[in-house]
Amino acid sequence: MKKAFLKVAGFILIAVLGFMVFGFYRSGYIPSELNEGQVQTELTDVGSPYKFYFSRLDNEEKTAYNLILKEIYSMPGSIEINRISYEQADRVFEALLNDNPDLFFVGRRCSVSTKGSKTTFSVEYTVEKSEYPEMKKQIDGICETVMASFTDISDEWQTELEIHDYIIDNCEYQLDNGNGEQSTVYGALVEGKAACEGYSKAAKLLLDKAGIFSAVVSGMAENESGEVSPHMWNAVKIDGNYYYLDCTWDDPVSDDGSDSKTYFHFNLDRESLSQTHSDFSYDFECNSTSGNYFVRTGAYFEAYGDGCKDRIVELIADAAENGRDYVYIRFANEKAYGDAVEDLIENEEIYNLLKRAKKQTDADFSTTATGYFEQSERLIIAFVPKYE
Repeated sequence: MKKAFLKVAGFILIAVLGFMVFGFYRSGYIPSELNEGQVQTELTDVGSPYKFYFSRLDNEEKTAYNLILKEIYSMPGSIEINRISYEQADRVFEALLNDNPDLFFVGRRCSVSTKGSKTTFSVEYTVEKSEYPEMKKQIDGICETVMASFTDISDEWQTELEIHDYIIDNCEYQLDNGNGEQSTVYGALVEGKAACEGYSKAAKLLLDKAGIFSAVVSGMAENESGEVSPHMWNAVKIDGNYYYLDCTWDDPVSDDGSDSKTYFHFNLDRESLSQTHSDFSYDFECNSTSGNYFVRTGAYFEAYGDGCKDRIVELIADAAENGRDYVYIRFANEKAYGDAVEDLIENEEIYNLLKRAKKQTDADFSTTATGYFEQSERLIIAFVPKYE
């Protein structure tokens, strides 16, 4: 009996994070609305409600951050700020863009200059000021649509899952074509094309709207070919625990060019993600596994045996009833994974499980043919039901 084989290749989406700052610094200047040395707190009425990178700045940097954020949405030519150093300006600019995904209209360059007692901050804008309101309206409309679709917004895990699925179902990977939109929420949510920065910032924006803490994390990632490239993903806080979420890597393209959706990188702990990701811009020390997709859905197994097979039958029946294209299972160790591969695939036990699942549902799927793929590095097997 011939079995179809589907291999999924993980494509890394590249984010170029070269924030450039130019300028010179003389005597200090603090705008009249602020007193030098005043302790700065997060602005709650503008930008993201979860400004993680703001919290990591020193007070002078926070002062500049707040002054810029108050004015930048009106796209001024320059903004008066306090005196900060070259290195501080770089940190402030990077924090602003990482914290606030709705700054999609801001480019990669900024400048800080001082003349007399006045210091100003300027950025390049990637869209015309006249275009911004309509682009913002488009993004807001999509956010409202997604929010209205949530099954239960009080269920953080389910809401995160639905955001993950929405982004992957409505966006495809594309490197920056020169206009920068592939690195923004506009590219990901409106145009449906994004690089990893666009994916991660779209996830942050939608998680922000849902009241779920998240932060973008940058670093390096190694794909299946051993190539290492700059990458961006998310840290999320779900039910009190931190996890890593990589929507980009859960949206690979199969060998035949078709899109597929996986959950391999949904709420990973630090140890698991570190198998492929490194040089974290910040280590959230994610240690919990309770919110991992496989653990939460009952598709994670310590050993392979009759109990495991009974659960796989249930997972197949549930996937068929809900029209899902894949049935994912993950194992805790290499022995369990190896036992499953040998029995289910090499000995073709999967067809017996398909027949058992068929008796539990009225869904019409084949019991004599199925596609499958393996990800041995993560001890995952996925089956692809053939619907009739």
